[in-house]
Amino acid sequence: MLKLSATLLNVYNSDEYINKNTGVTTPQKNRFQMLIKKPMKNGTIKQELQDITVKEDVYLKHKDSIGKTIEIDVGYFGQITFFGI
Repeated sequence: MLKLSATLLNVYNSDEYINKNTGVTTPQKNRFQMLIKKPMKNGTIKQELQDITVKEDVYLKHKDSIGKTIEIDVGYFGQITFFGI
């Protein structure tokens, strides 16, 4: 598990997804849009926008913190693709 500290720019809920073949519905998910400061090899800072899915309790805790730096627990897969835990 990792801790991600970044600026919260926006909160939103993704649409639910209905599989057209099976009819199975995946419910909407809570998401944060966060601005991450990523240090580069040459000493500069690159800012990246990341959309991160978060659990309901994390969403409720931070949804009013837009514009502030928050810290959340995350995991990753692949080339450092973050997801909330």
